[in-house]
Amino acid sequence: MNKILAFKLWGDYAHFKKFYTTTSPLTFEFPPPPTLFGIISAVIGLDKTEYLDHFQNPDDFNLAVRIINPVKKVRWSENLIDTKHHFWRIKNRTQIRTEFLKDPAYMIYFRHNDPFIYDRLKEKLLSHHSVYSVCLGLSELLANFEHIAETRIESVHSDKEIDLPTVLPESYLSNERSIRFEGNREIFKVNYPILMQPNRIVTRREDILFERNGHPICCKLKKHWETETGEKIVFF
Repeated sequence: MNKILAFKLWGDYAHFKKFYTTTSPLTFEFPPPPTLFGIISAVIGLDKTEYLDHFQNPDDFNLAVRIINPVKKVRWSENLIDTKHHFWRIKNRTQIRTEFLKDPAYMIYFRHNDPFIYDRLKEKLLSHHSVYSVCLGLSELLANFEHIAETRIESVHSDKEIDLPTVLPESYLSNERSIRFEGNREIFKVNYPILMQPNRIVTRREDILFERNGHPICCKLKKHWETETGEKIVFF
């Protein structure tokens, strides 16, 4: 691994549905990796029926997320209508209370071994153009994106404390006391889907730690990566 792309992703609202909620959908705090694979595929034009085929082997790609804006959640009721029989005539209507993220913004770090995927994403980011519309979880929640940098990174093994700005998979922690809980930090742990098969079966999940306001987490890790500018990163 030599170089990665860094790009910003943001929008007015987002909804990344938690798998265990149905009648009152709740949202994850940042897009899970399978969602980001779909967003990247929308930018470069991979078909929705086949894009997950390119994200099955963890050795082929790397993905990291940094929360930029504080996590803010709002809820409102949505009217769902039955359009199977007639699009313009409302026959059945269901009202559900749905949770959304307000003003979400993230920094995404991405690399792929396939030159087509990596180079095409770089090209689309630089030209600010996508093949398909980019959205944050639902088709109505359109997103914007911006190329930030292409940077070289190197892996680092150290027993020193670092300030980690990206979200943190628990498996990277050196031990159960590796996090320093500072007074102004709001650190949460949520179980996220990491890998998903083309048939939409999740094959890997992991507990992810993150700071709700986008502050770095002070911690000791088994391994991390550093960019040319000294920014610390860990991948899913």
